[in-house]
Amino acid sequence: MHSIHLACRRWYNINPHLCQRSLSSSAAISSPSPTISTTFTSSSLHYDRDTGIIWEKTLSLSDVQKKPIYQTIIGIEIHAQLSIPTKLFSSAPTRHHSDTNNNNINNTSPAIPNTNVHPYDIAYPGTLPSSPSIHAIQSSILASAALNCNINAVSRFERKHYFYPDLPTGYQITQQRWPLASDGMIKFMPTTSSNSNADVSDKKVGKMKKRRRGGSSNYNDVNVDQKQMQDNKSSSTTNTIKPVELRIERIQLEQDTGKTTTHTVRNDDDTTITKSYIDYNRAGSALIEIVSHPDLRSAHEASGAVEHIRKLLKHVGSCDGRMEEGSLRCDLNVSIAPIVDDERNEDTTNSSIDDRQELPLSTGERVEVKNLNSLRQIIAATEYEALRQSTLAQNSTLTGRETRTWNVKPTSEAYLGGKTFCIRAKGDAIDYRFMPEPDLPPLVLDGETLGYGSSDKNMSLEEYIDMHMPESAEDAKSRLVSEYGLAEDVAAVITGDPPAIVLFELAVETAKSELESMRNEDEEKADMKKLSTLAANWLCNDLFALVKKSAVKDIDESSEGGLNHPISVEYSTVDGQQLGALIAMLANNLLTTPMAKKVLNIMYEEEEEIKSHPKDIAKTNGWEVISDMETLVQLCESVVLDAKNAVQLEQYKLGGKKVWKIEKFFVGKIMGASKGNAHPERMKEALSIILSKVGL
Repeated sequence: MHSIHLACRRWYNINPHLCQRSLSSSAAISSPSPTISTTFTSSSLHYDRDTGIIWEKTLSLSDVQKKPIYQTIIGIEIHAQLSIPTKLFSSAPTRHHSDTNNNNINNTSPAIPNTNVHPYDIAYPGTLPSSPSIHAIQSSILASAALNCNINAVSRFERKHYFYPDLPTGYQITQQRWPLASDGMIKFMPTTSSNSNADVSDKKVGKMKKRRRGGSSNYNDVNVDQKQMQDNKSSSTTNTIKPVELRIERIQLEQDTGKTTTHTVRNDDDTTITKSYIDYNRAGSALIEIVSHPDLRSAHEASGAVEHIRKLLKHVGSCDGRMEEGSLRCDLNVSIAPIVDDERNEDTTNSSIDDRQELPLSTGERVEVKNLNSLRQIIAATEYEALRQSTLAQNSTLTGRETRTWNVKPTSEAYLGGKTFCIRAKGDAIDYRFMPEPDLPPLVLDGETLGYGSSDKNMSLEEYIDMHMPESAEDAKSRLVSEYGLAEDVAAVITGDPPAIVLFELAVETAKSELESMRNEDEEKADMKKLSTLAANWLCNDLFALVKKSAVKDIDESSEGGLNHPISVEYSTVDGQQLGALIAMLANNLLTTPMAKKVLNIMYEEEEEIKSHPKDIAKTNGWEVISDMETLVQLCESVVLDAKNAVQLEQYKLGGKKVWKIEKFFVGKIMGASKGNAHPERMKEALSIILSKVGL
């Protein structure tokens, strides 16, 4: 096998680090010169991100009036990379799988370029695709079920031909005409003006102070026009935000391409040459493409739909949803439709076209904006395209059907920065020459495929989904609220990270068991609601904080500056049993909050094979709460009557408005004498007893 890989590298001239080719050596590498987008002046037009309406501003004698003229029509295409160990048609590992050859066992940094490749991935002559990955099929089934799609028992693969260096075979294997699933439906809440700048996808944490709050690492900071933001809020509909339904046309299983980056290099003679560097590690990885109907009507609906789908895919474990790293990428299809003054638009404040089952009449040509990798970019690109197309329409020059790319650099033409550039007009559209894939049979979801890894080889599709589909996020949130008495916002944080649900429930069960073993039979039973609330607070605040801190450390230590797994408690070094034992000690007043924080930090930093019990850590460090009242009274008496504190005692006896300062002084001295081990509340009770004896 080693010799095959060597031959593979010789054929494609791949070195272990980067595959380098000159742009001038291949016409396929040269991308078309981007057409400069039409310059428009937005002073006369205004885009409402909540409703998707483009308003025309007209100046009257009294004030500026706004007239609705166009409605945005949007469809989305999402490419989600499946979180599976191998590629779709080869045994090469993906970035989701540890690579022992590259010392990437913990999967905390990207693999060396062009090392996770199989001869088939780079079209080595004579190689053929293997049967599609069972893991990819099963993961796609769960994703399709999460989006309420009809899953087809038989689907087919086909070739989609186009030529670019990061696609070695010259075609992509996909399922355009015979998809895995179709006719789905999701219901979601759109984002709003108040949180439209938030990019809630997983980020490289720790960099936030250098960027706008919620900013992604893949776009530059821009200063949002505050007046425009205020206009957006004031012009938005005052009605209560309602859920939006989005129809899913199809979900198809397909291959990902390699990754090409372009750089300009300066030669010794001061001339420059542009070169592309190709990494084939991603080539052949399994994707699902999710194609929607054009049911969306605004920028906030588009971003809300993508975020909802991202969360669903993360919840079922199909995709890690890391938009900033390309695990989930979005293409927008944007067009505009004129708003006609008729009976339905008498109230122009809330004018919109909301018939989502059928495109409005006179809808403009669809413009595709490719590869958006943050919610902020989705909002910004939608707004820019709506205003650009509206300006062209006002000049009677409707845009043609074209494909555009998004440039994230700030520009004065758009409020959120960035602009689109044409990369392919309709006349330049590629003829993909679709044809059935001759080397692969139809994909049949039979018992052998569905029952892979289990003893049931006669499993039906319905049985497979019932067995493997996790509890939905909404159902899990409702259950945490009803069974454990959690607040809805706390339950939402926990269900936002599915592994956290398992850790939380294990922590509560462990805490209950340990607490009952500490108490006598005549003592009251553990209050489950209090234990649950305590466990949830420590999980959401302290443990999540340690997980993020650890991620920052991994990023800083990584030569690639990236993190190769989601920020999740799945990667926490403290498990549910350890957290539960800590919660039990807190509930039984064996640890104070500061002590517990120290214990948690030690547990988190310990090597995985150690796994100390929090009781042992506390004992080793001398952290044991003094809660016995007799002991606390003696401790308080020794401090209050200490000759060193005679002046403060006399001041206390004199009384006055500042007695509380003297009490605070004694509290500090007592905590110091107990080395911080005195139970705060009981110690204050003991101090009151002693101070009442000495009298005012």
